[in-house]
Amino acid sequence: MRKIIGKLSVELRQHTTPQTVAKDTAYPINNFRELVEHTVKLAYRNKDFILFYRGQTKDYKNRTYKSSFYPSIYRDAYLKKDRLRQRFELLEKASELLVKKFQQNKIIGRTELARKKYIQWSILQHYEVCDTPLIDVTQSLRAACSFATMDNKVNNAFIYVFGLPYYHNRISIDSEHDLVNIRLLSIMPPEALRAYFQEGYLVGTEDISYKYNSKSELDLNNRLIAKFEIKNIDSFWGEGFEQIPTDVLYPDNDIILEICNEIKSELNSFKLDL
Repeated sequence: MRKIIGKLSVELRQHTTPQTVAKDTAYPINNFRELVEHTVKLAYRNKDFILFYRGQTKDYKNRTYKSSFYPSIYRDAYLKKDRLRQRFELLEKASELLVKKFQQNKIIGRTELARKKYIQWSILQHYEVCDTPLIDVTQSLRAACSFATMDNKVNNAFIYVFGLPYYHNRISIDSEHDLVNIRLLSIMPPEALRAYFQEGYLVGTEDISYKYNSKSELDLNNRLIAKFEIKNIDSFWGEGFEQIPTDVLYPDNDIILEICNEIKSELNSFKLDL
C-alpha cells in the first residue's frame, strides 16, 4: 500500500504521520479560505489518493485517545457480538422493507435495489433509518463545514481529511485497501433529493459483517491525513463563501424520506422481538 503523507505543510510547523495524526491536537483554522489553502497542499502531497472530508461538532476519541470514525453499527466501546448480530438483523429487516416499499411506490431503480445490498444500506444510512456498516464522507469541503457548524451550540467544530484510493465505479470495491466507496449521486434514484445537494459518499470495509478479527480495522482513522478545528462563527466563512442552508441540505418534498420514515416506524415493533 502506498504511503499516505500526513504532513500538513512546512508553514504550519507541525509534522504528523498517519500513525500519529489521530492522536494529535486538531490544527486551528481561522477562516474557510485558509482551510481550502491547507487542503490544497494536502492534495498535492498525496497525489496517489483522493481527499474526502467529514465535518463533526465534536472530536470523538477512542480508549487510546485517538480520533475515531466507526460506522454507526460498530459504535459502542463495549459492543458484544450478540448485540452486534442483533443490529445486523435489524439492518436486514430494514433492507427488506426498503425493497418492498420501492416496489410498491414504483421508484426508479427498484430492480437494482433488490439485488444490491450496498444500495440498500446506502439509502438506509443516508436517511438515518438504522445503523449500517457505512460512514458518511463528502468531496465538498463546504458541505463538510456546513454539517460541522449546523445546529452546533459550541464555539468550535472539526473537519477531518481522509486519503482514499481513486474510485472508478459508482460502487468501487478496492480489495488491496479493503475498502468500499459508494458515490451516492450515482446510485440514488432521482427522487432522493437529499443526496444530490450533499455531494455525499459512503465508505466501508469490504466483506463487512458482525464477524471480524479486530475492531480497529473497521475504524476510518486508518485513512486519516489531517484534522482541523474551525470556528463556529459567521465570520469563519469570510467574503465570498457561506454555509449551505439547512433547507438545501435537507430539502422538502423528498419521497424517499417519506418512505424511510415509514420504515423507521415499522422497525419499532421488530426491535421489541430482538
